[in-house]
Amino acid sequence: MVTETITPTPARTISTDLLGLSPYFAGADEEVLSEIARLMKPRTAARQEILWLEQAPAETVYFVARGLVKLFKTSPGGKEQILRLVYPGGCFGHAGAFNGGHHPESAQALADTTLYGITKSRLGVLLTGHPQLAFNVIKALTTEMHHYMSLVEDLSLRRVRSRLARMLLAQGDRDGAPPALTRADMAAMTGTVREVVGKSLKSLEDSGAIRYDRRNIVIRDREALRAIIRSA
Repeated sequence: MVTETITPTPARTISTDLLGLSPYFAGADEEVLSEIARLMKPRTAARQEILWLEQAPAETVYFVARGLVKLFKTSPGGKEQILRLVYPGGCFGHAGAFNGGHHPESAQALADTTLYGITKSRLGVLLTGHPQLAFNVIKALTTEMHHYMSLVEDLSLRRVRSRLARMLLAQGDRDGAPPALTRADMAAMTGTVREVVGKSLKSLEDSGAIRYDRRNIVIRDREALRAIIRSA
């Protein structure tokens, strides 16, 4: 069995300000955040680096300090479905660490990324000693469950144009603009192929909802995107 050992790393600890952004640790005081930071092990990943593949042993929960990580499933035929993107302040790896010891999804860095990890055993001790943190984790996992329910709804009940509009709004709400995703990324997020994404982007541009130049997407009319979602 493969395990990962976490030891305190005082020279390279995650910022307590960043930890405070995580829904896992919301409301924790500086002393608790400092305790958590000392237990975390740093890890870096280059752009496009695979962090792990589906069914790899899972012992650690990771928090993103810098960069962007995608979680995805791959069919036997090689088709990819992106489950979610993890931004700074977000966490991942808990699905495998807390349930069965193997990752149910693959993970890949989409940019140069800095992560900090804590083993499930150490995190379990923290949650036992700090009930507020345990409540935070329950709330965070419930929010994630709602995300996956929405994903199932989109893939089952919405047209590609509507799925794409919803994805652009959700990603753009983070910092005012969608991230620089490729058409392949968008196809994997919306359960389709690049050619259909290209046609849907053209349709959204023709409607005046976005501006698209094959490299960047600018949302011009959020209400128009919402109307497309409602009409699906």
